Amino acid sequence: MELLAIALLGLAAYLVGSITPAYYLVHFIKGGDIRDVGSRNVGTLNTFHQLGPWWSLLVLLFDAGKGAVAVLLPGWVGVPDWAVYVTGFLVVVGHNWPALLKFRGGKGAATLIGVGLALAPAAGMIAAIPGIAVIFLSRNAIVGLTVGFITFNLLLIVAWVFGIGWLAQDAGWEPIALFLPFTIFVAVVYGIAVRRQLVEAVRQRSLRAAFYGS
Repeated sequence: MELLAIALLGLAAYLVGSITPAYYLVHFIKGGDIRDVGSRNVGTLNTFHQLGPWWSLLVLLFDAGKGAVAVLLPGWVGVPDWAVYVTGFLVVVGHNWPALLKFRGGKGAATLIGVGLALAPAAGMIAAIPGIAVIFLSRNAIVGLTVGFITFNLLLIVAWVFGIGWLAQDAGWEPIALFLPFTIFVAVVYGIAVRRQLVEAVRQRSLRAAFYGS
């Protein structure tokens, strides 16, 4: 019964992840398919370019909320803690490959932000500081997100090594084992999505070109 409950939670996490407000907002407000315009990404940054900051903020909050709910769901239901590996992974999968959109979704960054904030709120808020600062200084959200995710993973490691309980839940290795693979997974998905851009960046010997876009 326990495994069945976890399987159902995983399915619920996937379905929650599959709800993509960026697609529906652009479809109903502007018309057309967000996957055919701009960066073709079903996410916050492309929504910003299509609808403006307020709608993109709504998308960010919703997509991050999906990740947070997926992390908190096993605790609410009372299944073993390891179930968060299932729900956390599948909510990102649902966002990236939603069944209702023929498996063409986003890249998972905003949902991963929600996973991190629910997993270790203090570390998440601290990591947001350099991430947001880099976004404003570089005027590039991708670079800022990269800095934020790297900082968050480093904070989890610091919390584990030095036993800083307030920085991450229980200051153990478990948050690292959860979030670091998820970070790599989202980075690989992004890399595959922009592989032509990365090849061109290498050809131009331009690090900026590798992180351009949304």
